[in-house]
Amino acid sequence: MNNRQSISGIHHITAISSSASDNVAFYENVLGLRLVKQTVNFDDPFTYHLYYGDQQGTPGTILTFFPWSELPRGTVGAGMVTAIAFAIPAGSSDYWRQRLQDHQVATTSRTRFGDEVISFADPDGLTLELIAPQRLPQAKATDQAIRGFHSATELTRSLEGTSKLLIESLDMELHGQEQSRFRFAMTGDESPARFYDLVVDPQATEGRQGGGTVHHIAFRTPTDDAQLRWQDRLREDGYQVTAVRDRKYFRSIYFHEPGGVLFEIATDPPGFAIDEPPEKLGHTLQLPEQFESWRDKIVSRLPPLRQTPFVYRFVAAPQLETGGPTIVTLHGTGGDEHDLIPLAREISDEAAIISPRGQVRENGMNRFFKRLSAGVFDEEDLTSRAHRLADFLRTTAAEHRRSVDQLVALGYSNGANMAAALLFLRPETFSRAILLRPMLPLGRLPSVDLSDKEVLILRGRDDTVIPARSTDQLIKALADAGARLKVKEMAAGHELTPQDLEAAAHWLAEGATLHPAQ
Repeated sequence: MNNRQSISGIHHITAISSSASDNVAFYENVLGLRLVKQTVNFDDPFTYHLYYGDQQGTPGTILTFFPWSELPRGTVGAGMVTAIAFAIPAGSSDYWRQRLQDHQVATTSRTRFGDEVISFADPDGLTLELIAPQRLPQAKATDQAIRGFHSATELTRSLEGTSKLLIESLDMELHGQEQSRFRFAMTGDESPARFYDLVVDPQATEGRQGGGTVHHIAFRTPTDDAQLRWQDRLREDGYQVTAVRDRKYFRSIYFHEPGGVLFEIATDPPGFAIDEPPEKLGHTLQLPEQFESWRDKIVSRLPPLRQTPFVYRFVAAPQLETGGPTIVTLHGTGGDEHDLIPLAREISDEAAIISPRGQVRENGMNRFFKRLSAGVFDEEDLTSRAHRLADFLRTTAAEHRRSVDQLVALGYSNGANMAAALLFLRPETFSRAILLRPMLPLGRLPSVDLSDKEVLILRGRDDTVIPARSTDQLIKALADAGARLKVKEMAAGHELTPQDLEAAAHWLAEGATLHPAQ
């Protein structure tokens, strides 16, 4: 047997996440991967095992997750795979930097072995990288998708033991070195997913598994017979290798390498299409045969994979034109998607209206985000829901053939606070904003340029619900960010008055005159 042709690259990498729905949203919507299989953990059937990859579920493209919501975030350290790198087409780096920026994902860039590396993290803090290998074809404007894995990086205190395994037992070759990084190549072919990097740091602290860390990495072998020969060879070399385990979509053997990472050798067959057709991969929950009789119990305990869509109303513009503004109404606590539509129509009889309902329930009342107590907001929840709402508004506007560049917020109380948060967290969402009885929603504000935004704040002189100091802080924050502000104090409390509607209508009409739709 020629072992050099038996391992042709990375088969899959498995990591740990917290929220299943946040995980799906990120890897589907941000990275554009396909959920090719939703199943459960063989050892914990009440936990999902989610598989992402290319459209066919090809080995070498598969990143999988165990979403353990009760497990605390892990600590990256020695004895772990600390970064997962995907291959992207040559010339697509600018596209991916902009795409990640649009989704508020921070990135850094560097060069490694002559290739540009874009680094970022997923919602659980897992380090991801995008690498455009020079040998990949130039990207077409319409096809800049991730191609699969490029490499994985292990942090180790010592080079000796792991490098001996990689070279002498797994037939890899030392491909290159940059300072403390040693790159090993699997010699099966020239596929991008053939590199394994060791970063050596004798002082590195030991890692602790949890959310945002890698559980194990699997390497490819083409057949069951080849896998058995790898099992024999590794045992002969002194490694404690498990029996073959049937994972339904592949068969696996496991062992720990000297640095501490759990290695797996997995077969390419039978593949992910054995229980659902290729066009339906990932559509329904698939269970190992031994758990099929538990299906109802398992399904009842698994959380939904995708967030519940927003309930909303759309009111077309009277002229049925796609141009012109669209008012987005964001109700206050206890309101719903119907409440502010009459107000929006009084403010403008020409605009279309998108009116979503807040997805948080507090004592039976709808809100757009959680609060910890009166006037104290759950900022982590607020941030997450702001991004979700921004994505929904842009998608919904496009579906109704409305310009995403002419969305005007009309928010009252809790809805005004959400609109204010969106100005800072997703400034591309609104071109203008009418904030009725708002306060500062965030303690830590990102640095943004709002010089192209127009904001009207209508505050109540006798408002006993909204702290005046917090409204002052919001006004200052918007002014410091460059927003063109108009603030008017109304002879009212927290309730809205006809004078509020008159002031808002005048401001909106004045802006339409100054900045007519192109």
